[in-house]
Amino acid sequence: MPAGSRVLVPLCGKSVDILYLARQGLLVTGVELSTIAARAFFEEAGLTFDATEQDGFSWFRGRDSGIAIACGNYFEFSDRPFDALYDRAALSAIAPAKRPEYARHTQGLLKPGAFRMLVTLEFDETGYEGPPYAVWPDEIRAYWSDLQRSDERGDTDNRSAQFLDAGVERLMEVVWVSA
Repeated sequence: MPAGSRVLVPLCGKSVDILYLARQGLLVTGVELSTIAARAFFEEAGLTFDATEQDGFSWFRGRDSGIAIACGNYFEFSDRPFDALYDRAALSAIAPAKRPEYARHTQGLLKPGAFRMLVTLEFDETGYEGPPYAVWPDEIRAYWSDLQRSDERGDTDNRSAQFLDAGVERLMEVVWVSA
């Protein structure tokens, strides 16, 4: 993506991916519920920031980093359209019943033809109560028919205690990108 492109990162937490994207010259806007996570992101990254209130959201804006994090309800977030979406397991964090609303809202925040990259999880949910939740190819294609499965990797060795306790034996991380 060209430098200066605006990237939306839903449910960003304090992901270091935000820092990586900004270092590529992209203008990154994360949306997160927790002000604690947003503040911790900037502090842990050693970035100076300003905290303000605007339109019902607490905003944390890096002074020189090209990074902003809006804290509040993602479903109430609005901004001018973004050039790209980077969803790092946000869809997997949303309860299945809320995912259609998430997909509609997210698509409404993007420019027509915006680049989209989603990272989801696939695993047997028998005996497991999320979040995160498994997201299967048919569901991805129902929301964004043009996304293509780009990469996958078994993440079984890095299963967290919640997966181990539930007996999840195989965990797959999948990357989807727009065509």
